[in-house]
Amino acid sequence: MEGEQRANKTSRSSISFSIRFSAHIPQHSSLSDIILVLSDPVCRRLLWSEGKSTLFPMKLLFLLLFTPYAILGESPDFCPEHPVYGKEPEEDCAQPSDPNELPKTPLERWFTKQIFDDLFPKSNIGVGPHPCLPYSYESFVIAARYFPEFGAAHPNKQFKADEHHKRDVAAFFAHALQETGENDASVYNNTDLTLEQAHECFYRGGFYNWFERGPNSSFLLPTAPGFSPADGKRCTEEGRYCKSDPILDFWYLCNSDTETHSDTDYHKGCYFGRGALQLSWNYNYGLFQQFLLTKGVKVDLIENPNLVMTKMDPPLAMMASLWFYMTPQPPKPSMHQIVTGDWKPSSKNRRAGYQGAIFGPTSLIINNECGGEDPDEPGGPGESRRIKAFKWFCKYFKVPVGSDRTLSCKGMLDGFDAVQHMYSWHPDWGNMWKSQSCDCAPAPYGGPLPYYDPKIYPHEFTKQNDRNRLRCVYSMYESPETFRLDDGNSPCLKHKPKIRLTKTGIRG
Repeated sequence: MEGEQRANKTSRSSISFSIRFSAHIPQHSSLSDIILVLSDPVCRRLLWSEGKSTLFPMKLLFLLLFTPYAILGESPDFCPEHPVYGKEPEEDCAQPSDPNELPKTPLERWFTKQIFDDLFPKSNIGVGPHPCLPYSYESFVIAARYFPEFGAAHPNKQFKADEHHKRDVAAFFAHALQETGENDASVYNNTDLTLEQAHECFYRGGFYNWFERGPNSSFLLPTAPGFSPADGKRCTEEGRYCKSDPILDFWYLCNSDTETHSDTDYHKGCYFGRGALQLSWNYNYGLFQQFLLTKGVKVDLIENPNLVMTKMDPPLAMMASLWFYMTPQPPKPSMHQIVTGDWKPSSKNRRAGYQGAIFGPTSLIINNECGGEDPDEPGGPGESRRIKAFKWFCKYFKVPVGSDRTLSCKGMLDGFDAVQHMYSWHPDWGNMWKSQSCDCAPAPYGGPLPYYDPKIYPHEFTKQNDRNRLRCVYSMYESPETFRLDDGNSPCLKHKPKIRLTKTGIRG
């Protein structure tokens, strides 16, 4: 009898608690709705404390709290099987780590492993999220710690703080889906799926590809076609993506080594697209390498560009993509600046509504795409896919997308260069004749050493200006022939700077 009373008390308490907990979850909720609720730290603490205090069955409580780890990382049951090209790593594989042991960022307060695994069940060429492969929650959060403003900035009141944070992450994921998603449009021809189910299958295909052109990439060796991250260490001539001129060669001279397989020469200096946002070209690998050096991470990506895919301490595949998303390249602001509204549009663009926290101009930044959104589903690649993906991720996170018109950049009246400012450091040509050491000055054209105008760009970038100026000065003394300088046309070369200069701007 006493046992029955305890059982009845447990049952009544469990029912009462279940009713209170269900109030947090909207009616007709999808799996993603429940996951977002279970991922909320406040809700999880409530679930744990109230569940214990009401004698809620511990086995069920445990399942509610931890089942997401088991069920996520798999596509919804109604989705067709997706191709899997890779294989799960061995148990003793190298997991991502951070040599700098940077602290957690506010992003980690709301973006959980459950959410990542739910969104990207097809990642890593179909294997799914795995800490030893390029795309995982573990790699994502370590990479984000090097960019603490990502998913955490709210520089204006156009949206609520949490809306700014989630829109920022949604924009990054949207571009990643276009660049390296599975993008299997055939799910929309599957008559067994509703339109909403087709969306669920399609937009959960992000972080799929590692290399440009995917597995079986024509850039790679046929016997190492991209089924392993290590396969990208050599490529055909077509995959070199090496830009060369005297100034670029001084800073980012491409690796010219080759190796022969089956009577065919393959290059080791391959700068084709790698990672979620497809870091491409030798100069971008060089700029990312310089960023890493400023963080105490020494790695030679010009000599060995495939380290972007294989280095896990820290995990560079995720870091390279976040770096590209978060970093301005004058005259372009960063995509992060656009989405959060921390950018300076021209007066014409402001009149056209292109100002504040919007999405459209990010497509112009990443790939000069301004074709607008296609009316059909899923539409074609390019800007249309970026827009549709952004809308889907915003819906997932339950945040507003903003004005429909500014989801595309096709209504912009000006390019970013309409806001006049200087872009990069170059020799100060007007003062080369003086009897003093040579110097550099900002110029209104591009170059390998960015100049960040304090009126345009955030302080975290403008503080790099002094270092980049001294690197520019170093290049004149180290390689005057690069700039066609000599003692005759540039007497300043006879006067050495009083401070020690280095190519990286970092001493020691």
